[in-house]
Amino acid sequence: MFGPLYFLSDPQLLLTSPLMLIMAGVWLWMLIYCIRNDPERNVWLWVLIIIPPIGTLVYFFARWLPQARLKPPRFLNRISRGKELQRLSIAARQIGNSHQFVQLGDAQRDTGRYEQAGDSYFKALEKEPDNIQALWGLAQVEMHWKQYDKARPRLESVLAVDPSYKFGDVSLAYGRCLLELHDQDAAFTHLTEHLKRWKTPESQVVYARLLCERGETDAAREMLEGMVLEVSGGPKFFRRQSARWVRDAKRMLAKMPRPQ
Repeated sequence: MFGPLYFLSDPQLLLTSPLMLIMAGVWLWMLIYCIRNDPERNVWLWVLIIIPPIGTLVYFFARWLPQARLKPPRFLNRISRGKELQRLSIAARQIGNSHQFVQLGDAQRDTGRYEQAGDSYFKALEKEPDNIQALWGLAQVEMHWKQYDKARPRLESVLAVDPSYKFGDVSLAYGRCLLELHDQDAAFTHLTEHLKRWKTPESQVVYARLLCERGETDAAREMLEGMVLEVSGGPKFFRRQSARWVRDAKRMLAKMPRPQ
């Protein structure tokens, strides 16, 4: 059977089959995530609804997983990626085009070598000034060093080419950059639009802080409570991934005045 009631077509089967119950839960979670966060939801909702079992797996690997940011600890990266860094460094010297320097910069940044990564991204931009990957990489390095005035124009350049680049990561970074530069009005306008497309736990916490600064505590409370509820109902690895933002949300909620 196909369609949105696929997993609910036989309630007895759900109760007696743990696998079916897990599949139904993952399907529902992917469906809710798609509705709330995916800018291409109009296409992917059809995939999830018409062919739930296959569509759920396809959506998980094609859309959710690239946004999950599941990374090993940085100290393990330093140990395990030594040979890769050496290989990328040799390729950058020998071939010397922007692509090789971007790959090297990404690997250096992932292993915490921010100064070296910045140099690699600069070399990539010297060869290709509008390279969107190099602009994004260098902006991340500059934000790491709190050089927000330098990162801002690079992020703007990336968003001008592709507003959806990196599934909203660039858009959120730009909102954070505006906040760090104390451009509150521009940050509020940008993040309001951002949340229409990417309602992640991190973006909701950032936006709630901005709402509190504007005195809109009721709206901030509603957003944070909804986010905490959504995360608590998600799978274990999603709760683990979002734990930091849930903690931040709960701390913020504890400090807010009680609604009258």
